Amino acid sequence: MTTPAGTTARPPKPRPRVWMLGVWAGLGVFTVFAGRRVGFDITTAVDIWTNPLWEKFWPIPWDWVLSRDNVIDPLIETFQIAILATVIGCGLALPVSFAMSQVTAPGRLVYGVTRTVMNVVRAVPDLFWAKLLVTAIGIGALAGTLGLIIFSLSVMVKLFSEAVDGVDTRALEAARAAGSPHVPAVATGVLPEVLPAYVAYALYVFELNIRASLVLGLVGAGGIGRVIEAQRQFFRFDRVLGVVVIVFVVVVVLEQVSAALRRRLV
Repeated sequence: MTTPAGTTARPPKPRPRVWMLGVWAGLGVFTVFAGRRVGFDITTAVDIWTNPLWEKFWPIPWDWVLSRDNVIDPLIETFQIAILATVIGCGLALPVSFAMSQVTAPGRLVYGVTRTVMNVVRAVPDLFWAKLLVTAIGIGALAGTLGLIIFSLSVMVKLFSEAVDGVDTRALEAARAAGSPHVPAVATGVLPEVLPAYVAYALYVFELNIRASLVLGLVGAGGIGRVIEAQRQFFRFDRVLGVVVIVFVVVVVLEQVSAALRRRLV
């Protein structure tokens, strides 16, 4: 194929493989089958907008929403829960992540036990932890904080241990060759390299905790989620919408600030 001087010919588009067409066809068939099994109907997405219940969402009573006792104080409590859970959970995750990484684990037994325990903890949803702790401790912010500590630990260990696995091991090997014990060798040979990623992941976990605290509050674990659930039970959907708008603004601002900080660190 001739091309003008100074230009590069576009490579031919690869033909789709037969097995890939079969995979897509099978996926389509299974999607239709699953939709019929769960009773999915495309008309529901249209009919839901004609529900008269939507009239209860408007207008938003801003005088109630912006009241300190009604929304502001529970929102502050949500931040307190998220900050405390992030600090404690991510702090516990630091040594656990090193024990869970093949690069820095002190032995195969410690690596295997730590990985097994954390896989079990991560397999349990955060909502279940919150319900379990609310039953054991009682309704309030303490149960939500403990639930988010477990959630923060499981997420942070997964992310940070993978970052440790990808570290350059030359500094660690040099420290071990010089006769350094295991913990000081890890602290000097690995930690400085992965510390920016650790801080960035901690900020990300804090974002997740803000969102998760809303859900945990629905089961009585404190925070702004408890306000949403209480107003929902009284069918005050206008107040619910107002709280959701406030939370949406806070989460967007927090996400932008956290993303800017992470870009500077990583």
